[in-house]
Amino acid sequence: MEGPLVNVGTLASTSFFSQVHPAVVAVYFIELFALLLVFNHLILAIALFSGLLAISCWYFSRQRIVSVLKGIGSLMAVIVLFNLLLNQNGRGVLWRLTLGPVTFRLTRTGLLYGCTMAILLGAMILAFILFNGILTTPKLSYLLFPIVPRLAMLLTISLRLVSLFTQKFRRLVMLQKTRGIVVTEGSWRQRIQKTGRLMRILLIDSVSSAMETAVLMEARGFGAHKRSHYQTYSWQPLDVIFGTCGLLLFGLIISFRWRGFGWTTNVYQMTAGSSADWWLVLPLLVFVGLPVLGEGMYRLWEN
Repeated sequence: MEGPLVNVGTLASTSFFSQVHPAVVAVYFIELFALLLVFNHLILAIALFSGLLAISCWYFSRQRIVSVLKGIGSLMAVIVLFNLLLNQNGRGVLWRLTLGPVTFRLTRTGLLYGCTMAILLGAMILAFILFNGILTTPKLSYLLFPIVPRLAMLLTISLRLVSLFTQKFRRLVMLQKTRGIVVTEGSWRQRIQKTGRLMRILLIDSVSSAMETAVLMEARGFGAHKRSHYQTYSWQPLDVIFGTCGLLLFGLIISFRWRGFGWTTNVYQMTAGSSADWWLVLPLLVFVGLPVLGEGMYRLWEN
């Protein structure tokens, strides 16, 4: 990838989401992140992950999405592994291994909860990729600077520095290869030592760049006057339609959650999902797929 894990590019300016008002997009993603946090059943986790994966493939290059999946796959595997290790007393022992005084139990509870949390983590990362590709820096600035200018500046600078940090790290790795030092070769201890040296160099360079940026901002009088915007955004009928549909669907889904669907308080009582959860799959997929429906409406509107 050309950028960090969560940066696979931005949407084309001709797409529907690029035309939607930033406030509507921000509300949609707040609702989406909320839905990713309020359910813990496997069926609903798979539905959310599948929908977000399909939307990501729709908007971004499939090769980049495959690269992202390879990256988050390791994180998901770690989540599953930790849950298998921590839920030794869970219900439904599927496999047992005894090595002296140590006994390992592969429980149905640990496997189910681990898979659910791993899939929700992957869905959260995919949602953030979409957020990062749609709400670009000018849109974030437009939304946040009138309310919290210092926080908005900190956020936009942080997003930019993450990309620069990754680029510099890759350049250092390539430079080290010309000197015969390969970070990915050797034992784990040697790899950690090599990576640590590069990270130390990057840390010093990042602190220096941050101090230079602070001096330049002070010299330009940041905060002395109200910030102007290069780009402005106006409300369109499609913004109202999209925002209203998203809000109604979100309210419907939350009403089901309020009645207890899609959530188990006791981990040991968890199931893959109840029969009532299937009623939630369709509205969840429709909510996640609202951008695609919006694309169709946008094309009809333009024609």
